[in-house]
Formats: sequence, structure tokens, C-alpha cells
Amino acid sequence: MKRFMPHWIYLTLCLLLGSLAGCSTKGGDGLGAGAGAESAEASASAPLQGKSSGRLLVWTASFTLEVADMDKAKLQLSQRMLALGGYVEEKSDNGDYSQYFVFRVPKDKFETALGGIEQSGKVLSRHVKAEDVTEQYVDVETRLNNNRALRDRLKDLLGKAKSVQDILQIETELNRIQSEIDSMEARMRVLKDQIQMATLKVELRQQAEEKPPTIYGPLGYVYKGAEWFITKLFIIRE
Repeated sequence: MKRFMPHWIYLTLCLLLGSLAGCSTKGGDGLGAGAGAESAEASASAPLQGKSSGRLLVWTASFTLEVADMDKAKLQLSQRMLALGGYVEEKSDNGDYSQYFVFRVPKDKFETALGGIEQSGKVLSRHVKAEDVTEQYVDVETRLNNNRALRDRLKDLLGKAKSVQDILQIETELNRIQSEIDSMEARMRVLKDQIQMATLKVELRQQAEEKPPTIYGPLGYVYKGAEWFITKLFIIRE
């Protein structure tokens, strides 16, 4: 019986790993035929697409705004994003000249957030993008489920193993599978967060103050007239 067990466990492990690889490949091939990686840019006037199509989209937007009052603009902008259930993920202060923010808002509030940003100042640039991560999400989910099933089967084998060598071999494979599961679960959490919460990057730029017109005194007008006269002596037409 002791001579038979290592060979039996080895064959079982091979079958389990082969089954896992086959399921993962099959899942990926099916997705490749029906769902290519797509990216779409939303124009300023067109409604956002893809919400009801069953696709999993990651929405991002970036804006550059010119504002007359920096303190007032950044306060209003933050309040608008918080009112939508969002939060500030990142911000940087470049003095009185510019402020940079990264906001996260729920995906169903994305369009409203775009309007709120545009109301916060003069739009100098606007870029909105949707990345289709459906294939990527389903692929990771499929491989994760397969690895979980393999882990459960290995645990059953571990309970039936008799020799120390068999136990060590199964535990080594269990540790490897568990490491893959942990990595995939972390990736799934990131994808879910990106899908559920849209990202908006906003740069606020302080509007340049208009310089008041120069008012010359009597000597100033004499100087400007002399300057014009001397210029015309050397330059007839530019």
C-alpha cells in the first residue's frame, strides 16, 4: 500500500492540475470570441454608453479648469463630489497658481459629477474614457473559482495521505495554490473598486489677473511720442 500511494497521489495531482488548466483555457477562449477589450471616449454632448449593455466598464475623466477664486472653487468642487457619495483620493497644492485633485465617485453618479466639475470654472480641457474590463474580470474570476475548487480537492487528498512524503508534496502544492488564490482575490478587489467607483482628475488653475491700463503723466506722453518718432525714423513698415 505504501508503494502504491505516492504514484496514486501523483496521478491525482496531475489530473487536478490538468483539469484546472483546461477549464481556465476554455473560459478564456470563450471570452475572446465574444468580448474584446474595448475602450470608448465619451464626447461632451453625448450620453455615456454601456451602462445597460452588460459590459463591465471603468470610467475615468480628466479636466483642467481656470477659476477666478481658487479657495472658493476647490471648496465648492469638494462639496459637490462629497454630496454625490464620493471622496478625495489624492490632492496636491502648487501654491496659489494651481491645485490638483483626484476624486472617486459611484459609477451611477459619474454623469452628475461631470456636470458639477464643469460648473466649477472655465473648462480648458476635458477627457472622458471608458475601459471595458469584462474579459479581464471574467478570466480572473474563472481562474479563481478553479483554484478554489482545486484547493478543496487537495485538502481532501491531504486528509487521506498516509506517508510523510505524500503529506509534504500535497502541502507544497496547497501553499502554491493558496498563494495564487490570494493574488487573484486582491486583483478582483481592485477591479471591483475600479468598476464601482469612477475616477475624476481635476486641475484648477488660477485665472491671471487683468492688468489695469497704464495712465501716463505729461512727461510720459512726451516720452512715448519721442519713442514713436525715433522708431519711425528707422522702421517704415513691419
